[in-house]
Amino acid sequence: MKNEHATAVIDAYLEADVHPVPHAILVEGPWGSGKTYFLEKIYEVDRQASAKARRFYKAPFLFVSLFGVKTAADVEKRMHRAASPGEVAVGKTVGTLISGVLEALKIKDATKTTFDAVEKRAARRHVDYILVFDDLERVEKGAFGEIMGLVNTLITTGERRVILVGDEAKLLEIHIDANWDEQNEKIVGRRARIEADVESLVRRSVEEVSDGPTKSFMKERVDVLIDLAGRSHVENLRNHSWAIVNGARFVRSLLTDPEIPADHVARTMLVVVATTLWYRSKKLSAEALNKLPSLSMTLAVRSMGRHEQKEQEDPKTTAAKQFSETFADVAVESPPLEYGRIIDFEASGILNDAEFTMWTKSQFGFGEGRSEPSWRRLWHSYERPMADTDMAVEELKEELAKRVHNKRGQILHAAGLAIKHGRAGDTRLTNGAETVSFFKSYVDDLVANGSLEANEIDTLSIEYESANGLGFNSKDTPEFEEIYRYLTAKQADVGKVDLENRADEIVKEAEAGDLDALHKLNMINDDLSRNPVLLGIDVDRMANLIASDVPALNVGSRLLAYRYSHGRHGEPLMTEIPWARKVYQAVIGKVDQWHEPHRSMSKETMLGLIRHYERGRDPKDRILPTQEGWEVDAGEADGSAKTA
Repeated sequence: MKNEHATAVIDAYLEADVHPVPHAILVEGPWGSGKTYFLEKIYEVDRQASAKARRFYKAPFLFVSLFGVKTAADVEKRMHRAASPGEVAVGKTVGTLISGVLEALKIKDATKTTFDAVEKRAARRHVDYILVFDDLERVEKGAFGEIMGLVNTLITTGERRVILVGDEAKLLEIHIDANWDEQNEKIVGRRARIEADVESLVRRSVEEVSDGPTKSFMKERVDVLIDLAGRSHVENLRNHSWAIVNGARFVRSLLTDPEIPADHVARTMLVVVATTLWYRSKKLSAEALNKLPSLSMTLAVRSMGRHEQKEQEDPKTTAAKQFSETFADVAVESPPLEYGRIIDFEASGILNDAEFTMWTKSQFGFGEGRSEPSWRRLWHSYERPMADTDMAVEELKEELAKRVHNKRGQILHAAGLAIKHGRAGDTRLTNGAETVSFFKSYVDDLVANGSLEANEIDTLSIEYESANGLGFNSKDTPEFEEIYRYLTAKQADVGKVDLENRADEIVKEAEAGDLDALHKLNMINDDLSRNPVLLGIDVDRMANLIASDVPALNVGSRLLAYRYSHGRHGEPLMTEIPWARKVYQAVIGKVDQWHEPHRSMSKETMLGLIRHYERGRDPKDRILPTQEGWEVDAGEADGSAKTA
């Protein structure tokens, strides 16, 4: 069993009737090694259970974190909160805690003196506890001497048993000026180093899973989880705890649907746990994860014709290879879920059960009336019987002929497979047609019938690696790149039309009386606010809406002022500026027909608001004409903006 030596050291310290030399002990180890976990969840639990079985009483541990403490007073407050939460809750005073100690702190450093006069009742306020001061190295800089002085008083005058917990290496690094060697010599009598006990943590983490069916499922496979955790070479126990938490959440989601088989749930659990461990430990980035699906296939293709020439790999590919080799038995290159889903959950903690189970069933053909998609079966042809592969080819050929697949990932998977099979002399998927021409016509047909989904991916030039958990075949070929770029452009066009239609609907809502609907065009980081979607709105139509009355002018002025305030010169959104100028001029012409004082007041407010938000902007990106916009005093502009 790990940490037997640490157990023996702590036992000897606590069970001794008298310490000839008063001292504390230091339980040390690197961050994440499980020091606090060992003391709180393993050692103290076993210690109290043993005492109870023998009908003995043993003073319990009082855990007090020193994270960020600046004075001994901070420590006494934390001790009181930990030992007497009831008193703190009802607002009672700390009383005689250690206030007497503070009065006696003439020289606040254990290296210089032991305090001569201390109220013993103060030091013994919590005599029924063994004090465990955690996070020793995280004491605020400059306060270390005072805190160690307090510890010295507790062990000498108070005759208390004190366990210090910390990372000694970090302590020396952070408190380089604190004379740790002298503090250590005077106060620390014994030390125990904690080694990361991954097995114990995994078992206890599984035991602490709250959902009954999930806990039972994971307990049946706890040995597999322990083996995987050991192979990960991750020492930080916090990362192991998070990995079990994440794995349990995905298991719970899949167990809600009995049509999903247990072996698929188990593989999902293992992939989530392995990914969480390496991602949290910075061994694997999101970019490296994107390279994992079909990594071996990609590397094999790249090595063709290179003979003995060694190819220089980028760090992300190397990390992906190491992950794949470490967890080869889990088949991380063809995972049961998308890695992006794991990363999203890691960031947010949110998992939509209905959506995830539906996706899983649709991708793997689980449930009555479902079957694994033809392109996915063909992707796995390297491990399937030839008859199954031929059947998948015929099914996908028919689906492509009928233009069944309209999603980006499906189309690119089919294109990659068609290129791969075509290079092997099999052109059945494209019915004998040249692959690039076939898929361009395929995309054009989807656009014509309105079924091509808009592109939800950034249209900037990025390396697109995978979809639905599997990497694309032939993605390094010129044919695939041409199809990819053509599809991206067409999806961008579809997305543009969708956005323009949404903008038109918003204007209609405003025309129908909901003026606040126009604020939807100013939402930061929304597609409507980042793209030039108003160019199709007739200038007179927008001007008539804005100049219909004072409330509409107020909302319209903010639309013109706010919409372009975060835009940068050269960005697509700023191509709307000529349109916005025409709208402004048309609105001013209509407001000139209003009677006073509304005409002057409204024009001044609109002008001041827009001018305020156009400060510092390139003249080419301003709505207001240069002379009109900047001849008025800047202070007047600010006043008008505040009024608006």
